[in-house]
Amino acid sequence: MKHFILIIAVILNIQASESKGATPPASLVQTVVAKEGYTNSLQNYVGTLYYDRHSNLASESSGVVSKLYVKEGDKVKKGDVLLKLESSILEAKVSAKKASLNSLISEQTKQKKDLERSKALLERNSISQSSYDTTFYTLEALDSQITSVRAELLSMKLELKKKRIKAPFDAIIVKRGVDVGEWVAVGSSVFTVVDPKSIEARVNIPSKLLYTVSKNQKFQAKIGTENIEVSIKTIVPLADKASRTFPIKLSINSKNKFIEGMRIDVQIPTLKKEKAILVPRDAVIKRFGNFVVFSVVKSKAVMIPVSVLSYTNNEAAIKAQGLQANMKVIVKGNERVFPNMPVIEKAK
Repeated sequence: MKHFILIIAVILNIQASESKGATPPASLVQTVVAKEGYTNSLQNYVGTLYYDRHSNLASESSGVVSKLYVKEGDKVKKGDVLLKLESSILEAKVSAKKASLNSLISEQTKQKKDLERSKALLERNSISQSSYDTTFYTLEALDSQITSVRAELLSMKLELKKKRIKAPFDAIIVKRGVDVGEWVAVGSSVFTVVDPKSIEARVNIPSKLLYTVSKNQKFQAKIGTENIEVSIKTIVPLADKASRTFPIKLSINSKNKFIEGMRIDVQIPTLKKEKAILVPRDAVIKRFGNFVVFSVVKSKAVMIPVSVLSYTNNEAAIKAQGLQANMKVIVKGNERVFPNMPVIEKAK
């Protein structure tokens, strides 16, 4: 909004200066000559937005829901705890198992000292071999028991970890399937989460256009009142037998606040050719949400709204009233100029 006000203020200042007879400073620009050519005609196709990263979270453990930390619509970070199942009995068992392990470790320490003493006494023939063996095998039994208890404790801790369901990635909660006090079985769906940055579009186009589109190809599209640029992410080579259409997936700028289910209108080239004005891609910029080019007429910049028909690697095929072949269009410095601003053409 501040940027828009600044642009308007600059235009008004230029117009005020011109009305007073003052000449605004000229801007240095580089131009090329627009040319006439042909491009494929555009056809509007309607698609739908969806989240590519969409997860139904299920519980790996059974139990009663004791705490809920989120609700539908909440944004969460990867690793945030979303839900906790009742685990007081299991926590008590873990505490008891830890105590048992500590007791066994203490006994192991004592038994190691006894074995060292028994070994010294045996070397002096102060005790029998059987007495030493008893101490030795008692220590081995303790070692095995400690290994077993540690494994049991690890298993309990893993089970305790499953009592907390965490976010698998940065997400938005779009559905909650349980409430506090409800019993959750293993495999029960508890939350549905989506990654808002993974928004994409799916559009079905006629199978005859299969060989006219390619991965990363860019198109002009519209969602609601916003004009955007999209590109082909994936071409799914599986046509619908009834409609003879196949789906393409389109990447969308994730900074826009779009949601699943919204409609998208995409302009896709057909097999039919039509005349167009060809200019370098850099000549087409956005002003006030619309595509425009700046032409140079009598050393002044003239802003011309245009419709983009298609893009090639370096060129844009456009249509516009007032723009013809052989007219000069600005390709460098156009982001700095405003309507009727004096310009100086830079030599190539």
